Amino acid sequence: MIVAMIVVVAVALSLGGGNGGSPGKGRVSAGGPARSRPLAAGALTPKFSAPGLDGDRVTWSDYRGSPTVLVVWAPWCPHCQKELPVLSRVAGGFPSVKLVTVVTATGLHPGPTPQQYVADHGLSFPVAVDDGAGTISGALGISGFPTVYYVDRSGRVVHVAVGEVPEAQMRASFGALAGA
Repeated sequence: MIVAMIVVVAVALSLGGGNGGSPGKGRVSAGGPARSRPLAAGALTPKFSAPGLDGDRVTWSDYRGSPTVLVVWAPWCPHCQKELPVLSRVAGGFPSVKLVTVVTATGLHPGPTPQQYVADHGLSFPVAVDDGAGTISGALGISGFPTVYYVDRSGRVVHVAVGEVPEAQMRASFGALAGA
């Protein structure tokens, strides 16, 4: 009986049960300790690596040398649901600025899966999938969703936005990053 329960739990976890699961193969890793608040302007963005929603691996070092907008979101977050399509559209106007996201806190509240949300909105940016322990979100000091880091070519945070922001403010932040 106990062996049967262990097998059921192992199968459920391998299929993405439990705390939301992580699609793709591999472990999640992040450099640095968990932080109690978001990174501030001037801070160096910690390295991270995680399975991607599309099955590839998403690694922060792949963005070094390019201005990048890093967005941390949750699929059940109504502000994230509104802001991600806008961020994607704005990013299209700034081809020199890369856009990468980290989905975290999956399964904490009812809502779409990350795969459903991305597919329903036709979003094509890379999505790293954080683990149930919030390894990446902890290293980035996430305290609210969405959190958007505007990061320069050297990997330093230039600007941080927590929560939903107007499109004009997004455009200005992308523009400043593109010109830096």
